Amino acid sequence: MTANLPAPRDDAPLVIDTVHDLHADHHDPQHQEVRQNLGVALLPLAVVAFAILAFAAAAWTFLAAT
Repeated sequence: MTANLPAPRDDAPLVIDTVHDLHADHHDPQHQEVRQNLGVALLPLAVVAFAILAFAAAAWTFLAAT
């Protein structure tokens, strides 16, 4: 038995355009938004700066004691 399938239509689009059919409050998952917290970005820099200053203070103290 063979299935009686409808013939494909040439005038039908292959991809359905849903971008223009979205609601106003819809969030597109493909859209990339960068929202990085400034505190999170500066925290590692502050830790590294503190470590360098602590090492410099320890070296200064050690060298001044000798």
